[in-house]
Order: sequence, then C-alpha cells, then structure tokens
Amino acid sequence: MFKGLNAVGLASRESCAAAIGTLAIETASTFLPVEEAYWLSPMARMAYYADTSKHAYYGSYWGRGLIQLTLESNYRKYSELLEIDLLGFPELALNLGVSVKIFVEYWKQRDIASVADLHDWREVRRRVQGADAGLNRLIQITEDLLRL
Repeated sequence: MFKGLNAVGLASRESCAAAIGTLAIETASTFLPVEEAYWLSPMARMAYYADTSKHAYYGSYWGRGLIQLTLESNYRKYSELLEIDLLGFPELALNLGVSVKIFVEYWKQRDIASVADLHDWREVRRRVQGADAGLNRLIQITEDLLRL
C-alpha cells in the first residue's frame, strides 16, 4: 500500500499514518480485505445482505475490501479507473492486490492525503466513511504513529 501511495505522491508521514489508522478501523485490525458484516457467519451474512429493508440499494455490491467499497456506482467507477471487472466480479475487491489498488485510487480520488497532512482526522474519516464513526480510534492510532 505504501508503494502505491508513494507512486502517486501521497505517502507523506501524515497520510501513511492516516492510512494505517483507516485500515485498522475498516478491517477490524486484520489489515486484510474483509466483507461488510465480517463478524457474522457466512450464512448469517447472506441473510443480512438479502434483507432488502436494510440493503435494497446494494444488490451484489455490498462492502468489500480494505475500505469497504459499496454500491454499484462505486464498483463501476473503480472498474473503469483500474480496468478491472469489479461489476461482473465484485468479489475481486477481496483480492489483496486488487484491494490495495482500490485503496490507493480511493485515497487519491478523495484527496484524503491533503486533509491528513493538516491533521484533520475528522475530515479523513468523513472522506472514507461518510461520517465520523471510528474517529477516536483514528486519532489515537495516527497521533501515536506520528509521535514515533
């Protein structure tokens, strides 16, 4: 991941610390691609996805990967940007190599490094998650890393 961030000029110390914190939050500290609702058994997860009262807008495009790529529009966007058929094969977002590419492109597309460089951890979370869930953990991880 750091090679990828470096290749696109986004590997400042702050950006990398924010990336580590983000990965810890988004992957339950596994640092591996996960599926949304990863804490459920595979059978319970399928029932979770099938509950249209909760996930009618997902279809086959629920959260997967290092950053929980969701929605058909995002799978389409990253399919086009990375020239990978995520629309036809959404499970490819669980492949570590593909997921790293998605993560780096997502970081770039959302200009997350610029707000990380300003230590605006709330905005980092908002650009990744849409709100501030996990913000305290992100602050703790990034600030601890930046003290090293």
